[in-house]
Amino acid sequence: MGDYSYLPQQSEEHFVAHNRNDQKEESYQTASVFDLLSSESDLFTQTVTPEPMANDPMQANILAALQGIQTALGQKNNTPIPLFRGDAQDPIEWLDDFERAATANQYDDEYKFQIVGGYLQGSSATWFSQETDANAQQRIVRWTPANVGEINTSFTTRFENKFKNPILISKWRMELERRTQDPGEVVTEYAKAIRKLIKQVDTRRNWTEEQKIHFFTKGLRTDLLYAFWPLLALKDNSTMDMAIELAQRIEDNQRMHLGSTLPVFAPVPVMAPASQMAATSFATHT
Repeated sequence: MGDYSYLPQQSEEHFVAHNRNDQKEESYQTASVFDLLSSESDLFTQTVTPEPMANDPMQANILAALQGIQTALGQKNNTPIPLFRGDAQDPIEWLDDFERAATANQYDDEYKFQIVGGYLQGSSATWFSQETDANAQQRIVRWTPANVGEINTSFTTRFENKFKNPILISKWRMELERRTQDPGEVVTEYAKAIRKLIKQVDTRRNWTEEQKIHFFTKGLRTDLLYAFWPLLALKDNSTMDMAIELAQRIEDNQRMHLGSTLPVFAPVPVMAPASQMAATSFATHT
């Protein structure tokens, strides 16, 4: 063995202290790595708030990119969105289903317009690609119009006008003419069906409230009509919403009276015009 007497002697306490220092250094380095990973992760969970920058376009681009990533990561897809394949598929029903899923997923109009092309197939996908092209006349640039001037550049209105063909419109009109309130069907469900059919048939959105009320009331159950018309005649400037609400009130009152089908509200005999209108309307709609 060699002679190591010239080396300085280290006490046992020195080695213990040195070992403790190494452990502290390793622990510090490990913590630093986790702190770094945590801070990087926070970029995707915290909101980036741009601070004032002095002519730094690169930093502005980076912040904009981070904000875009945050927006994309924040979008949910819990409710699946249906595909539109065209042909005989109902475009109004598909739009309603799309809107319902988008609402559940908390999509705003801007995001809906960004993704809708991915849910169109066949001729509808080709149409969307052509109508959103930069060189297209009256290019589609938004989801839905905020005013009359935006109708021709909005997806929802252009989509409806494109894919509501005459065969479908004729089919819907026939269904609307024949639709009546089924036995046991509540006013809410019946009104929902009538609203949908009117939306499908009224392609120009120019039907009057009187027209809508006509198609709603003509299919109401007779027991509801008997109490309905005298009360509606007393209201000025009646709307379809008012008519539906009135029918619901009558129906609710009937349920409260042990399910009786007799009208709770009797006609008002002292007002001849209302009585005459009730008799005429009842005879016409039964």
